[in-house]
Amino acid sequence: MKFLSKKKSLLIAAAMSVSFIAAPLTPSYASEAPQGYTQQDLNDEMIMAVAWMQNSAEYRELCYQAYNVALDRVIKAVAHHKKSDKPLAIVLDADETVLDNSAFEAGLVGTGNSYSNATWKEWCDAGVARAMPGAAEYLQAVDKLGVEIFYASNRSLKDHYESSVRNFKKIGFPQADRKHMIFKADSSNKQARFDQVMKDYDVVVFMGDNAGDLPIGTYHKSQEERNALVDKHKDEFGKRFIAFPNPTYGDWEPALKKDKGSYWALNNKEKSDVRRDSLRTWRPVKTAQDKENTKPGNEQK
Repeated sequence: MKFLSKKKSLLIAAAMSVSFIAAPLTPSYASEAPQGYTQQDLNDEMIMAVAWMQNSAEYRELCYQAYNVALDRVIKAVAHHKKSDKPLAIVLDADETVLDNSAFEAGLVGTGNSYSNATWKEWCDAGVARAMPGAAEYLQAVDKLGVEIFYASNRSLKDHYESSVRNFKKIGFPQADRKHMIFKADSSNKQARFDQVMKDYDVVVFMGDNAGDLPIGTYHKSQEERNALVDKHKDEFGKRFIAFPNPTYGDWEPALKKDKGSYWALNNKEKSDVRRDSLRTWRPVKTAQDKENTKPGNEQK
């Protein structure tokens, strides 16, 4: 999904974190990004996350798992639906929920380019985004069950609707029309669109890669508030709420900045510093024996 201000990023350690059991976590020892940190340097922080999304079996597993859980919910809702009930629907984000835009992110790596309205429009106009693993099959199954599908995307209704329709249809997404593609007309806050759908439909599941894709009130909230709201609704995940992994961008990134002022107003070095400073870090401490074993001539064979 594309957000309020979609400048791309990755906190590599957050995307591919490794847990160390040998010692407790301590406050961050992360060093600052060097002076003269460029847009290319910032873009290159995305490599691990994009590589994982495009290549790992684990990412595919999580996608299939999410769609399987969601489809099971829909099948059960259809089985128990009465004619007197509201019609059934699902509400989902598009980007990184059913639509794979990782090639756009990968295209920034190794360059000084960045997300902008112009570069994002060019990507959308190209219409080459792929379906995420299992997405088309899931959506087609929901469609065959007679359930309405509402794509609550923050793609622009004015600038991205026509190209998105073409892209959706090309990769087999059903119900790709003006009624069901409820794109952003003004606000990036999706709550009004959620409310409109819920007024007329019984929504079986909400699906998205960002907390803002769910009706839990995280729009423009701090990191602590976002986490608290997710914790408050923890029993609904895997049920009414289905979440997708996206370590490349999202509202979690600007929320890393805890003091006043906009994250997006920071320069490249400052953004990288904010990411590094957010890390909980553990580092091994070499014992005297370790140091002895690493002396020249004492290398372990």
